[in-house]
Amino acid sequence: MTRRLQALSVLALFAGMLLPDAGCADPLDAAVGKALFDRQWIPAPSSTNGTDGLGPLFASRSCTGCHARADGAHVVVRDDGKPDIAGAVVRFGTADGTTDSYYGLELQTNAIPGLKPEGSARFLPHLSYNLNGPPLGEGVHAGVRLAPQLFGKAKFDDVPDEEIVKRAAANAKSGGPVKGRANVTPHGIGRYGWKAAHVSIDEQIARAFAFDIGLSSPLFPLPYGDCTTAETACLSAPNGESPAFEGRELSSPMIGVVASYLKSLRARPVTEALALFTSTGCAACHVPALTARDGRQIPAFTDLLLHDMGPGLDDHVGEPGVKSFEWRTAPLINGRLRPEDRRYLHDGSAATVEDAIERHGGEAEHSRNLFEALKVDDKKRLVDYVNGL
Repeated sequence: MTRRLQALSVLALFAGMLLPDAGCADPLDAAVGKALFDRQWIPAPSSTNGTDGLGPLFASRSCTGCHARADGAHVVVRDDGKPDIAGAVVRFGTADGTTDSYYGLELQTNAIPGLKPEGSARFLPHLSYNLNGPPLGEGVHAGVRLAPQLFGKAKFDDVPDEEIVKRAAANAKSGGPVKGRANVTPHGIGRYGWKAAHVSIDEQIARAFAFDIGLSSPLFPLPYGDCTTAETACLSAPNGESPAFEGRELSSPMIGVVASYLKSLRARPVTEALALFTSTGCAACHVPALTARDGRQIPAFTDLLLHDMGPGLDDHVGEPGVKSFEWRTAPLINGRLRPEDRRYLHDGSAATVEDAIERHGGEAEHSRNLFEALKVDDKKRLVDYVNGL
């Protein structure tokens, strides 16, 4: 059975659909993927085998919980009338990337009936959180990670390793302040995530399903999501793994069609980079376009490299092989959110582009200084350019 027919079989399980013939067009993969992306998952066991497996602990019950309309984290007003960030999670770790022995990788703020969430969090005006269990382990810190918008990002799969590595080599040869390095993971060179931890869009999707929603797949065979061995009540709950989905809660074709949906989300075409964007050094890391394997120019505004961003952006939460002050260059592809609804940087601590630039240090300090030296009108032109990407 082809991947398309496998995927459509999955949707048929959900909706009782009749399958089209084998000649159906590729957009059907994206349509099936969007259905999975939008799906509100439920706890196991249930009468609908293809929709259960949520949690037992989870941050969201759907992809849209953090990526509404395929956008990312954004400012909302909570029930108490105060602003906060929707689409943010709390990450736990030491400077070398070791996770918490009790809470694991993320603070899970929701739970299936009968279980208690790990805690609660607010993100504005700054991170504050409460734990329903023991304190964090020694040396473990909490950091915020915003969900990015998804338009154009899946195209990074088409960027060859050589394109990423050559930029790091060119930076090193130039002797300038910008260095940057590729994150060489056990699976290859990373492209996705705030620390470039994931090589492919399939890997990134499967990781999000596992740690944010609690759904296992062949790439992340974790039927209890982020639950640790210390969370015995979580591990005793039912899971939704099924022979119908390669023995997991999500099959490889299901991950694949979600990837097809994300690949259908196109970024705006690359426009000529504003001269100020280049002259202040922004384009040294936020490269407007990357070259795909077939020679196409992919809108990017990133070099996909890790950079030392200085102590101002060090939250002391590292990842394996990546220091806590190293960050992959954020792609400046802003989707459809209004500037006033956005938050910037990995933790949403910057309310504006100007605030984000001010926080840049380390390899970006020289570029920050050039921006600060601009005339007021030129600063506005540059900020308007970035907001319009």
